Amino acid sequence: MAAAAPPTAAAASRAKGDPGLAPAKVEALVELRHPRGLNRFARAVSDPSSPRYRRYASVEQLVARFGAKKQVRKRVLGWLARHGLEGAVSPTGTYVTARLPRARAERLLPASGASASASGSGRRVPVALRGAVRRVSLVSTRPAVERHRAQAPSAGASATPKKPPYSSILPHSGTAAGCEAASTGGAGPGFEPFTPNQYLTAYGHAAMHARGLKGQGQTAAVVETGGFRHADVVAFAKCFGLKPPPIQKVPVGVKKPLPPEDETTLDLEMLTVGAPGLDRIHVYEGPGSLQGVALTAATALGGRGHQPDVISISLGFCEPQMGGNLVLRNAFDNIFAVAAGAGISVLVSAGDQGSSGCRVEEEDEEATALPVTAVSLPASSPYATAVGGTNLALTKKNRIKQEIVWNNSSFEGKIGIPWGGGGGGSIISPRTPWWQSAVKRYGPGRKVPDIAALADSYPGYAFFCTAASCLGGGEKARGWSRVGGTSAAAPLMAAGVALVNQHAARRGQPPLGFLNPLLYDLGAEAKSRGAVFNDVTVGNNDIGLALPPEAGGGKPVGCCQARPGYDWASGWGSPRLANLARAAARAGS
Repeated sequence: MAAAAPPTAAAASRAKGDPGLAPAKVEALVELRHPRGLNRFARAVSDPSSPRYRRYASVEQLVARFGAKKQVRKRVLGWLARHGLEGAVSPTGTYVTARLPRARAERLLPASGASASASGSGRRVPVALRGAVRRVSLVSTRPAVERHRAQAPSAGASATPKKPPYSSILPHSGTAAGCEAASTGGAGPGFEPFTPNQYLTAYGHAAMHARGLKGQGQTAAVVETGGFRHADVVAFAKCFGLKPPPIQKVPVGVKKPLPPEDETTLDLEMLTVGAPGLDRIHVYEGPGSLQGVALTAATALGGRGHQPDVISISLGFCEPQMGGNLVLRNAFDNIFAVAAGAGISVLVSAGDQGSSGCRVEEEDEEATALPVTAVSLPASSPYATAVGGTNLALTKKNRIKQEIVWNNSSFEGKIGIPWGGGGGGSIISPRTPWWQSAVKRYGPGRKVPDIAALADSYPGYAFFCTAASCLGGGEKARGWSRVGGTSAAAPLMAAGVALVNQHAARRGQPPLGFLNPLLYDLGAEAKSRGAVFNDVTVGNNDIGLALPPEAGGGKPVGCCQARPGYDWASGWGSPRLANLARAAARAGS
């Protein structure tokens, strides 16, 4: 299915975090000319059929080899300095940024067309920089990020589920464990949240833990636009008999650690229960602007002598908002290609607005989504593993009885965004990645998600947070509540990858690195697909019927339905970690 056209200018102007150029200052992104070959290198070390599979280089080696040469950087920084501007070279050495007044940006970097003037993309490369610069674009400095966390609405008339056409809402199942406050999560009878013992058993983390694989020897990094209270993570872990791994804050482009909020807290709690033996979790806290998130993600690749084994990112930007900004897209692709070349796995949440991935703010400050198909960057990068959303029905022993696509668009009454797992086709990555070439059913281009996991807030995850942003969803006081979202699914799966990496290390093998080539190889064969994935074949993530008719909603947008094998509602489904570990060990040998 072809991706829908970007929203109209009027609709886009209402989008949350609109990256238009209204603010007084903007960020110039200058893409440098740099040596080619990074994509070939990343493919060679990520392709299970390659003789160089998992023979990685360090981040420093890759930046030195594929980043812009010293004379190119010096030329661009000198030009900026002559115009009274301070430039900064990105950690990957592929682009330079500089902040400047909007009016001055329009004079120094005039638009190359009418559409470019509105979006900031397609700026003319100054004559003095030709030969050193590939492209120039402008982006807003205002926050534009969408956090992928879905809080359940309070019980009551506004949260009554409909029956048809489809609802992923399921009552609590399985057998919970932990302190009593977590087991109830402020929910009504029958919708108590899942506790860690349940989803860890369902996906295989618990079986790995039983074999002593708890993440020892592994480090994780999370890319955040907010902070956390360490005491919240400790209280959450204590309820389930755990102690969090060491956690280190790393401010990026901000003068001090950011105020605590729900998103970062959730990421850390999922990593804590999923891989409690991690050597360390690095929390990279940066601005919520388009360029700010790119800078934070690049910094999360690590410093000299240190790099993480896995990076989890639970935020993104709807693609149509970016106005075809190739410099920014290339920046993310380059960051994640360096990660692939260095053996770092990057897992990104696919979004929480179903196949309608662009959020808008209504006049009454209620959030909803635009009735067009759209996916989220950086999940749509061809070097990221996008994690979609599902819901679970468990047996008493917490085994998966059924797993279905997350779609909460069947509520009566106004509850804001009709939540659902992100998925669909990219409009800014129009080429089909080499590792996705066998998935022909959906046409060309990058398709997301790649895998999926629990994200529905009914019954949701037990969650502990005392930050101000954690008030919501009807709970009476800060503390225990229930949440959903691909923001929980991504770090939970990232923790699982850390366990699989540890399994590989026990056999003298390097880490898995970029996951998708291996995942798609395993998915292509019926036998390995049935062993490694829990195939999700029920449901869809089309929330169009629940969107306001006055905004063009009230009817399906036409994407995306689950079916056997790969689909862009749930990818290959959820991984069975123990079997994935064995399959990865065979591929690595």
